[in-house]
Amino acid sequence: MRFKTDRNKGYSLIEVLITLFIVSLILSAAYFTYVSIFKSMKGESESVELQMEKIVGLELLRLDLEHVGYGIGKPLTIGTDYLIIESINDGKELLIRSTLNNTNNSTIGWVLCNNNAGNDPVLVELEAPNDNLVFVDNEGFVAGSVNDGLCPSDGILIGFPFDPASTGCGGTCSEIIYYLSNTNLPSHCHPQTYNLLRKVNNAPGGNPLLSCVADFKFTVDLDRNEDNVVDLRDQIIDNTLSPAELRLQLKKINVYLLVQEGGFNPDYEFKNYSSDSDGNYITVNGIKLYLPDSSDFKHYRWKVIKLSVKPMSIIK
Repeated sequence: MRFKTDRNKGYSLIEVLITLFIVSLILSAAYFTYVSIFKSMKGESESVELQMEKIVGLELLRLDLEHVGYGIGKPLTIGTDYLIIESINDGKELLIRSTLNNTNNSTIGWVLCNNNAGNDPVLVELEAPNDNLVFVDNEGFVAGSVNDGLCPSDGILIGFPFDPASTGCGGTCSEIIYYLSNTNLPSHCHPQTYNLLRKVNNAPGGNPLLSCVADFKFTVDLDRNEDNVVDLRDQIIDNTLSPAELRLQLKKINVYLLVQEGGFNPDYEFKNYSSDSDGNYITVNGIKLYLPDSSDFKHYRWKVIKLSVKPMSIIK
């Protein structure tokens, strides 16, 4: 008996098309899953990078605010050169005066004189050697400055090291300025955001502390009647207070920063904002912080950071 076989039997065209369709669905699903995971990883990476940047930059800002007025004694006439905190450039920049610059170890520490003029201090607590010292007496008045490290006069004096390149307080205190600039803005930032920069004593340029900043504002809390209770909160620094009044009344310095979190995400829409004739903004404690002036800001995540710091070293 002879069996017949069909040597031409194979897959039909319909079976091949169905198989290709199923394979294409699987590949498409795998591709979109990969793209979704990649976007998520990229967003998380950018977010982590910004978080690390914020930790370092904000800590330096906090330390500068904490040392507002540090080492600045009272001259017989306290002029604007001794204004411990100031709003400049139409409120767009914050200027802080202090003998201590937290990025210069030679300005950190103090010395104690309790002997005759021209002698070495009896107690020295300096981070690094520095013979440039400004001295304050036990009533807070300036008793002179030296560049030889020796006590300038008799009695009990506290000496504060200073940078000889200082531009404030007659050359004995540093002027630290915080301001916004869009120079060298990272590519993941919205193009209408800024870097928060810090510069000391009018040095060229500045050191970036924080990127992707949409707005930056600062206020003060004041004790107007000097009863150790805050009477006015979140007052704009308008320089109407005299240097002496500001020393006595300043209780806290508040800094508000509106920053971008993560990168551009076309699938995300930011909704927590209000609008007025000046643009779109977020309000915190009555302070308006403005978002970038373009419609694509909605595809970024935004966060307000507030620092509220009590100056620890103001000589009253």
